[in-house]
Amino acid sequence: MFWDGFVKHCFQKEKGDKWDKEDVLQHLFIINKTAGKNDSYLQVTKQLDKLNIENCTVKYTQAKGDATNIARDFVKNSHDFVNVYSCGGDGTFNEVINGIYDLDNCAVAPVPIGSGNDFIRSFQTKKEDFLNIDKLLKGTAKSIDLIKCNDKICANSVNIGFDCAVAKNVDIFKKWPLISSSFAYKLSVVYCLVSKRKHKFEIYADNKLLPMSSTYLLSVSAKGKYYGGGIKCAPYADNMDGLIDFMFIDSVGIIKFLSFFTSFVKGEHINDSTADFVFHNKYNQIEYKSKTPIEIGVDGEIFTVTEAKISVLKNALKIILP
Repeated sequence: MFWDGFVKHCFQKEKGDKWDKEDVLQHLFIINKTAGKNDSYLQVTKQLDKLNIENCTVKYTQAKGDATNIARDFVKNSHDFVNVYSCGGDGTFNEVINGIYDLDNCAVAPVPIGSGNDFIRSFQTKKEDFLNIDKLLKGTAKSIDLIKCNDKICANSVNIGFDCAVAKNVDIFKKWPLISSSFAYKLSVVYCLVSKRKHKFEIYADNKLLPMSSTYLLSVSAKGKYYGGGIKCAPYADNMDGLIDFMFIDSVGIIKFLSFFTSFVKGEHINDSTADFVFHNKYNQIEYKSKTPIEIGVDGEIFTVTEAKISVLKNALKIILP
């Protein structure tokens, strides 16, 4: 009886919905066993053993893309409303939403057991609460916007330039003998400070060319406030306002970059009076164009493109908050 009331309260039937609010509520847990530190997934499975949830299905990912396929196949073939629990990091969550964002008989809950959990930082909810399965079961759902970048969907941000180059080169340095992940990141930052501070592309905002710099350090189009493990790149981003929170930073020298970096990490760069090389605004659509291939990050996934068109999918995803 509780779950019937929960479905009625949180997921009232709207125009266009194909599911019946009287249907049984299904629970699908998609678990990435390799996310985070060793055996982080046990935080989830131990709770599931104790809770003994009715109509509960647990699936484990084995390879990249599995979370997308598992989520879509289950929800699409279900006649009931499905709560999907994405147990992993931002990468797993991104896979899940790419599988279900266009299906109306589901909601998704992030269970942050991964190493990168930036998406949940935008909500005024503790990470521990997102890790508490019982609280998620009793949670409430809200509709949030998503970003569409070419044919990809993301919930957090699309970035281009320096930070994207850092992410790509981390993977290269990690392959070196005796190099840890944290040291690989530091090596990548140093390398990119020297060689990846100037990126050339055109930016169109709401179909108008921005007559700004000839080269950029980085640019971010966001719905979430954080990326890169806690960097508050878009302090004014709102995943419910229907707009893209857009920011770019001109190419600057190493000393100026280092003196400005702390402000950037804390999210103080937008209102920093000394940072006249930072531009911020909100738009409906952003488009990047380049004569040569450029690397773009879509919630951490790196792609090489010459054009990237970014728009907002309003109220596209129902997310469960504890």
